[in-house]
Amino acid sequence: MEQLAKEYLIDFYTNRLMLHGDRPEALRWSPAGQIARYDALSLISDSLHGKSVIDYGCGKGDLYAHWTSRKIRPQYTGIDINPELIELARLKYPECEFRVQDIEDSPLDRVFELGFICGVFNNRVEGATESLKNSMRLLFESVTEGLAVNAVSTKCTVRDIDINYVDHEELLGYAGKHITCNAEMRLDIVAGDIFLFLYR
Repeated sequence: MEQLAKEYLIDFYTNRLMLHGDRPEALRWSPAGQIARYDALSLISDSLHGKSVIDYGCGKGDLYAHWTSRKIRPQYTGIDINPELIELARLKYPECEFRVQDIEDSPLDRVFELGFICGVFNNRVEGATESLKNSMRLLFESVTEGLAVNAVSTKCTVRDIDINYVDHEELLGYAGKHITCNAEMRLDIVAGDIFLFLYR
């Protein structure tokens, strides 16, 4: 993704954080929608408790908070390109590791059991879908069990000019060709959403 697009996204979510505060709406989620997507992504494993996980585009650490509300405590690392969101996440969850990082520019320096990408490339900016694919490939290289990915499908019936819609067949085809053939795609969990599970 081009630097201008990244700067736009940083400003976009910094402004939303100022407007909405520490709420799901700061990241363009409704409370119910956020929970539904986090529950769906958690289907990647029968047990997340104690596992090392990397949350790419972690925002303010809401996925970790979701798990702990369900008595699940993984060894959590969150990374995001937005310093304001990372600062808030560090204040809220000092037991976790949070980094300002873009893996397309700076590769991960260690291996995790599971990886997660939740709606990170939902904003319609130049190169969003290509960055999604590239990030999937890079993250999968750094996990030993699997990667769970969420995006908005081109099959979504409610359209917004600011949303990046992803062709689910194209995404699955890319995964099969460049990442792993051991993949499961679900389009039946949240209406209009893609859930892609990539396994070792």
